[in-house]
Amino acid sequence: MLQFLQPLLRAIRPFLCWLLCLIFKRKPKYEPSRWNDPYQPGFSYGHQWENNCYNYGCNRATDSYAQPGYASGNWATVMDCPTVTAGAVSDGLTTRPDGAQSTGNCAHTVALVMAPGYDYHWYRLDDNGMWSHKVGGSAARNTDENGNPIANPETAARGPYTVFCGYFTVDRCRVRIDGPY
Repeated sequence: MLQFLQPLLRAIRPFLCWLLCLIFKRKPKYEPSRWNDPYQPGFSYGHQWENNCYNYGCNRATDSYAQPGYASGNWATVMDCPTVTAGAVSDGLTTRPDGAQSTGNCAHTVALVMAPGYDYHWYRLDDNGMWSHKVGGSAARNTDENGNPIANPETAARGPYTVFCGYFTVDRCRVRIDGPY
């Protein structure tokens, strides 16, 4: 019986999400306590360790250490802007020309940067107009590598992430990062 309901639920999920977005504003708030629950001996690792910058940028704590393209079967295997961008777009993110807040009740803006040939990193524009991020299993924060608040990820101190790849829109009703389809 449950196997019969799964396709039906998958089909109506976008409509239900859209309906909820009409009622509730869903821009992400900077809430580090939601993400910063570190490992405690004898317990699970917690959201801090099991969610990375992609989870944080998409505002989805899946506890899966999500990777661009993994959910859609287009996992980025090369660490460069075009490959990681293609993976993120296949998960439902859309590219955008600027860093302004995305329109729509359930859409927000993220930015992608690269440590060439090594790693990627995502920043998220919060509802207060400032940017925040979460490096791997570390704590979420709203400051750059120099400890300054992040007003613009293009000009923030980003450590080894020297290449700015661009801005994207995360539409909560279209993005899927929680496992292969």
